[in-house]
Amino acid sequence: MLPWRHGFVITIVLCVTAFASVQSAQPRSTAVSSPCGLHLAAPVHGELPFRLPRGGRAVRRVLRGAILRCALERRDGSLYARLLSDRRKRVLAVAFFRRDGSLRSSTGAVYAQQPSDTGAQVTCGTSTQSSIGPNYWTETRDWQVGATPKGLDRGKAIKALRAAMDEWTKNVNYCGIKDQAGPPMHYSGETTRKAGQDGVSVVDWASLENHQDCKGALACTVTAYDRQGNPVESDTRFNTHYKWSTTGAKDAYDVQMVAAHEFGHVLQFDHVQGQNDHTSVMWPYLEIGDTSGRKLGKGEALADNSHY
Repeated sequence: MLPWRHGFVITIVLCVTAFASVQSAQPRSTAVSSPCGLHLAAPVHGELPFRLPRGGRAVRRVLRGAILRCALERRDGSLYARLLSDRRKRVLAVAFFRRDGSLRSSTGAVYAQQPSDTGAQVTCGTSTQSSIGPNYWTETRDWQVGATPKGLDRGKAIKALRAAMDEWTKNVNYCGIKDQAGPPMHYSGETTRKAGQDGVSVVDWASLENHQDCKGALACTVTAYDRQGNPVESDTRFNTHYKWSTTGAKDAYDVQMVAAHEFGHVLQFDHVQGQNDHTSVMWPYLEIGDTSGRKLGKGEALADNSHY
């Protein structure tokens, strides 16, 4: 785990090593028994394990759509961590909390559509919206692009990432909703850094196959917060296990569409999972070849204006 470089931010960052590179000499992690009957990948590189704090308890609840909510409480009853997983036991979101209830870290992932899933087809179909926590970005998030995958034109990949950012900063949507938002995000160039919270927000491509909170995901975003629960850094990793495209190829996943979803997590918007919510960018399952998320749905456009 890389330390924070800014004195005002806590030096312990949780879940950040969902993006640390796995050295070839290390054995592949294996699933371990976790609370609520989950079998998660073993944590690596200091990743905080999703395990019961001493003297605490796990509270298991099945939500609409067969989503499992597993909440871990400390001995004093305060919420320590929360995890949401689907019927395929894919981890959709994880959050860790301080004793005062403020967020310490959050992770959000998006997955390739499987036969039992409804894939996203973004339109102006629903106004549903959801937030990760009560606080949003107030300081500008400068972000950089690290490694991009072989076989994908780097310049075009960066252009697609920036277009995904523009969807939110300019509120590009299907519904004719006027842009009244100004999310403080700024692209600040290329880097050799890797996604992994070290004081710099990075977007890159690498494997996600060995990680507790993002195993098998198309992409995953980790956000860290200061002691007041304000987001201070977000890193996004795309999974090199999948084929990527910037041209709408039918046999690959669209960089801009996936990035728009993950940048929603960066901006502190959570998944939506109602009956008609597959018309939203923040729906957690994406179909290969789909480019409909190159514009925001109604819920995202309204949330963008409301919170930024």
